[in-house]
This record gives sequence, C-alpha cells and structure tokens, in this order.
Amino acid sequence: MDFPFPIMLLVTLVASLGFALFFNVNKRRIIPATLGGVFTWAIYYVLSLYIEGIFIPVVIASIFAAVFAETMSRITHTPVTGFFIISVIPLIPGRALYYTMYNAVSGNLSACGEFGIMTMLYAGGIAVGICVVTAVVQTWDVWAADKAKRIAKMVRNCLLYTSDAADDK
Repeated sequence: MDFPFPIMLLVTLVASLGFALFFNVNKRRIIPATLGGVFTWAIYYVLSLYIEGIFIPVVIASIFAAVFAETMSRITHTPVTGFFIISVIPLIPGRALYYTMYNAVSGNLSACGEFGIMTMLYAGGIAVGICVVTAVVQTWDVWAADKAKRIAKMVRNCLLYTSDAADDK
C-alpha cells in the first residue's frame, strides 16, 4: 500500500520530531534536526522512484544526511551526532529488519534471506554514505589545519626577517 507523498512527509516529520525529542535535542536545534530527517527521507523517496534498487538511493540520501549534519554542526557549534542521527532515522530499515527476524523465527529461510539482503543493502548504504562524507570532511580538516600551520610559519618567518633587517640598519 502506497500513501500519498504529503502524508508520507507528515509521518516522517512526526517521526523525526519524536526522535529529536527522545534524544533530548536542544530546543533551538529541534526544528533543523527534524527537517534534516524529512529532507533525507524525501530525497530517498524521490530517488527510489527513478533509480532501481535500494542501495544507490540510500547512499545518496545518507550522503545528504551527513553533509546536512556536518553543515548544521558547524553553523550551530554543536556535535554532528545529534543532527546526523535524527536525519538518518527515516532510512533505518525497520520493516525489512522485522520481516528478517520474523521469517528467521518462523523457519521460512528463503524469505528470511530475501529480507536479510534488503536489510543489509539499507545498512550498507547508510554506512557508505557516512564513510564518504566523514572521509572528505576529515581530509579537508587535516588539509586546512596544515595550510594554517604553513601560513603561520610564513608570517612568523616574514616577521623575523623584517625584524632582523630593521636591526641591521
């Protein structure tokens, strides 16, 4: 059964808000964190209409969630985790995980395997999205810190050089 897109957005908004409240997100950050979940899910849903399979839409939506969390974290000077968890919650494969366990307990191993693969595709897509963004951000931070050190060293050397030149006169 497929629900209309606005209804799905509303349900995602309520679920993301509920998790933001559950995880005790700061009052000023509840709305941005909740909107991160809604946007992440909307991206996943629209991509899943045009791209066959689960993995690629989940990876792209997860990349969006991680970029959104990193951006909001830097804007609000808070840890990334609060924004990222709320943003990625709508991608968690609750249905697939439930049916994997249900069929495993029921002894229906073929259905268990099908839902298990689906669950792994969701989990793998989320993990790949997180890893891609985290690797890029950490590489950028190291590069920026190294560049700042080199600039500081150049300024220090320049100041020492001009100071030595002034002493020579």
